[in-house]
Amino acid sequence: MEKSKSFPEYSSSFSGEFGFQDRSNSYTFNGPYSKADPELKRKKRIASYNVFTMEGKVKSSVRNSFKWIKNKVTDVRYSSV
Repeated sequence: MEKSKSFPEYSSSFSGEFGFQDRSNSYTFNGPYSKADPELKRKKRIASYNVFTMEGKVKSSVRNSFKWIKNKVTDVRYSSV
């Protein structure tokens, strides 16, 4: 391993203690490089789909509740006249 003449504490090899051969901290054009399990990615994606589904159900339930309240108030208001 050849040492630099101006900086003898640094070697000319990149495979030193900083781990430049390890790609865990490198970036690709699509974001950080990771060796994530495809099955784990699929599970996360499905979980996010389930969250969107539940949000839609909650919104629909709230919307239907307001419609029901509005209809009841309207019925009471106009039926007593």
